[in-house]
Parts: sequence; structure tokens; C-alpha cells
Amino acid sequence: MKLLEEVLKEISPSPQEEKEIEKIVKEIKDKIDEKKPKEVEAMLVGSVAKGTYLKNELDIDFFILFPLNYTKEEMKKIVVSIGKKIFRKYKLQYAEHPYVRGIYKGFIIDLVPCYKIKSIEEKMSAVDRTPFHTEYIKRNFDEKLKNEARLLKQFLKGIGCYGAEAKIEGFSGYLAELLVLKYGSFLKVLENAKNWEGKVILSINKVKKKFEEDFVFVDPIDNSRNVAAALSKEKLKIFIFASKQFLKSPKIEFFFPKEVKILDKEEIEVKIKNFVGICFKKPDIVDDILYPQLKKAAKSLENLLENHDFGVIDKFWHANEEAFFGVKLNSITIDETKLHMGPPLQEKKHVKAFIEKWKKSEIAVGEPFEKKGRMWVKIRRSYNNALELIKSKMGELNFGKDLNKLKKEMKVCDNTCLSKFRKFWSEYLSNKYPWER
Repeated sequence: MKLLEEVLKEISPSPQEEKEIEKIVKEIKDKIDEKKPKEVEAMLVGSVAKGTYLKNELDIDFFILFPLNYTKEEMKKIVVSIGKKIFRKYKLQYAEHPYVRGIYKGFIIDLVPCYKIKSIEEKMSAVDRTPFHTEYIKRNFDEKLKNEARLLKQFLKGIGCYGAEAKIEGFSGYLAELLVLKYGSFLKVLENAKNWEGKVILSINKVKKKFEEDFVFVDPIDNSRNVAAALSKEKLKIFIFASKQFLKSPKIEFFFPKEVKILDKEEIEVKIKNFVGICFKKPDIVDDILYPQLKKAAKSLENLLENHDFGVIDKFWHANEEAFFGVKLNSITIDETKLHMGPPLQEKKHVKAFIEKWKKSEIAVGEPFEKKGRMWVKIRRSYNNALELIKSKMGELNFGKDLNKLKKEMKVCDNTCLSKFRKFWSEYLSNKYPWER
């Protein structure tokens, strides 16, 4: 297909660019080797090592492999000392292991400590698998499959489904590579994907283990693991639909969508008039820790509002320089009173108790009354404005370990202050898929 040839030309590095990356990789490797202890190894991993990276979209990942007798604290100290040698400025990031991120000659470099294990059964943390993943793909990929993987990665990127990080909940690079390995080409992946429905279990080898998730790709180097565990139902659904649409009518926009038209602040204000949220300065933690907490915080807000009779339609969360989360409501304000249901009339004892209780209640509006075979009473709500409810109860809500510490800095927002996040809302409010813009 001519279209795919054009895309491949656009996303593949030129021979000159490949040489430049090889040169940078060698320089980094040499600097690590100068500083590391003798028994520790440095290994290039990820898409650069596998030759499946996209032009202008690459991080260079080095794993520093330690013998099992090292503690995590010792590993951290050594990797930081290596980072100081290589980078003018570096940042210590935290996931399952702490790791060092820095910039070297314009490239983002990650130095990640892990344990050097002989077999996957010895693994002590999730990152210990990564060197095995890299070797597996290198062993099984030829130049054709590398290009097919590039096409799939760019397609996933174009439709907004590329990346297993918590911010995206999409397809990891490794999952994309395994799909290409299983089916043989980008187009065959799409041909098969259009028929995925119900419980789907994919594998390279035969596997006996049972998995809870509805979509599974069994890791060929660790049969107990689902490579697709981070993939959300929403992103899987988009990929299946995009596969059908592309096969029906291929076009370049699936790979390189047009930018969304940015809406005016005033237009956004009108469209999000029933949205409420909480805004604050983005904390200095990695997205893989931040985003699950933003998701949890939005859920906590949803529960609070629903428990006070507000109708929640949707949840949202995002982080850039500022972070925010919130909900879309049927209405920010609801009636000041509501009907409270009592017992059926035939339950005389309960009816009497109900009447006694509500006759004396300060929140009752009028006397209890009979209707359709039951007792009822009209009562005043504690809150009929969502913003006031959130402000009053925020201290009681659980937003997650790190976000709970920031409550004093948080601001409860309505549409007027939420509307400043124009790019987010322009994408959120767009009723078109990326390839349809």
C-alpha cells in the first residue's frame, strides 16, 4: 500500500540519524562503564535497542544490572553517581525503582537500576523483566517486522492509544511489537483486531494460566503476566473501531491527525456550565504516580456528590503545569427540598415511629403524609449547591497519598476558572475521533 510506504518514510530514521543515535548510545555506555562497579552491567533496552523506535520520538533507556546481593538503596546511590557524571542536570524519578532521568545532547536518557537475573523466575520487581523483553524482540524480529511495528506504533499514536503509562492507559511498545510478531504485519494486526469481542486471549506460545482481564496478551517470557494489563477498555474499543475504519477507508490522518481546533474561553465556559472541579499546582511526582491519584480523586468527588443527590454524568482529570480533576453534573444546583420515603401504611408500628420522628425534626418541611400506600415527608437538603458541598466536605475526602497533602493549596472551580484549560477542553468537547478532524 502506497500510503504505508509514505508513512514509513516519515517515521523511520535516516541512515545518518541512526548513526547519530548509535554514537550517542556508545558515548553513554562508555560513561556508565567508567563509573560503574566491575560486577555491574549496563544494557541498552527498549525501542532503540530493538530498532523499532519512531523518528523524533525516542528516549534512550539504559538498564543498570546489579547482582542480587545489592540492596535497592545501594543501587540507587550508584545510579545517581553515574547520572551526575553524565548529566549537567538530572532528576530522580520514582516508579517501582527510583531511576535517573537527564538530557544528553538533546536526547532524554533514563538510567534504570534492576537486578541481573538468569531466569524470569528469579525476578524481584517488574523492571527485571525488561532486559528479557528486549532480547526476545531482537531475537525474533527482522527488518520487515521492525518496520511493521513502527507502522502500528504510529497508528496507535495517531488515534491516541499509544503508551501504557497511567496518563494514557493504552498499548505499550512491547505489546505493539508482540501483536506484529503474532500476526506478521501491521495490516494483519488490524484485520484481526476488527473481530475482537468478548474475552480475547492472545499468546505466542500455548498457555494454561487463567486471567481475569477481558483482553489478554500473555507475555512470552513470563506466562504469568498479561502484557495488556494496563490497557483500558476505552482505548481498546477505540483501537478496534479505528482498525475497522482504516481498513474500510485508509487515510494519512490515522497516523498524523490534524490538531484539534482550540475553542475560545467564552465558548468553553458555556459548554461546561455544569462542570465542577478542583485545581492546583501540579506536584513534582511522576505521571504514573500522579494520574492514578487524580483518577481516585475524581471518583471520590463523584461519590460525595451522588451521596448528596447530585446527578454525575462523567469524570475528568488532567495535569500539565496545573493539575485538575472534577465531574460533569446534570446541574450544579438542585432543589432545596426532597421527598423522603417512609414505611408502608400496613406497618402500623413503623408508621407511628416515622410520624413521631419527623414531626419533631428541624429539617422537615410540613407534616408527614400518606401517598400511594406509604408514608412520606418533605425534608430540606443539607446542600443544594455542588460547589458549596465540595468546599465543606473536601477535608473528609480521600484523594490519594500525595494529593491529600495538597488540599490547602487546592481551589474548588466552576466553569469560569476551569475554562482556562483550553486545549484540554477543546479535545474533551470535540465529538470527532482524531482521524476525523
